[in-house]
Amino acid sequence: MGIVLLSTEHWILNTVAQAKDCATHGVIYPIEEEDPIQLIQQKLTAMEEKDELERHNIELQKKTKIAIERPKPVEGITKASKERVFYFDPSYVVEEDLKDHTGRIFAKKGGKVNPLESVSLSQDLLFFDGEDPKQREYALQKLKDEKVKLILVKGAPLALSEEMNTPVYFDQGGLLTKKLGILHVPALMTQEGLLLRIEEIALGEKK
Repeated sequence: MGIVLLSTEHWILNTVAQAKDCATHGVIYPIEEEDPIQLIQQKLTAMEEKDELERHNIELQKKTKIAIERPKPVEGITKASKERVFYFDPSYVVEEDLKDHTGRIFAKKGGKVNPLESVSLSQDLLFFDGEDPKQREYALQKLKDEKVKLILVKGAPLALSEEMNTPVYFDQGGLLTKKLGILHVPALMTQEGLLLRIEEIALGEKK
């Protein structure tokens, strides 16, 4: 009812403004006010935009949660069907002089540096598929037998961390497996001198 009254008042003011008054020399102008219907439409539009933004944020939160709980599997990695052993040399060419805290240069630009000369691998790395029961069992056995860091190429790292009661990592985007040349899992990486030894293990298969 309030909308009707306001609209009627607006119409009356416009009508009066258009009429000539013999007692005056001017024209009566209507009071400037916004159309109430337009105001309501603007508020509804703003509410719709806010709801759409909230829906977008909720959807984004869901996608982020899924990405954290179950990251996208590393592409190109399959289950090992036969044993394969190879080596990776972590040496790299220095792009600029490297200095220690005293300013002494310990590696010149263009020189080759192997980080294993100064730092040893503290843990073996086991890459595996967390959705494969046999590979999960193998990972658990490795945890009991030796010091090893678990890295998934597929599966849910957070859930598996709780299940195994140990940190479980994920090779996001296949950064490590691609660098190391790993094609099949499970794959165990250990240190041999100044090289990294990588063994792709065929579970249940004889060497």
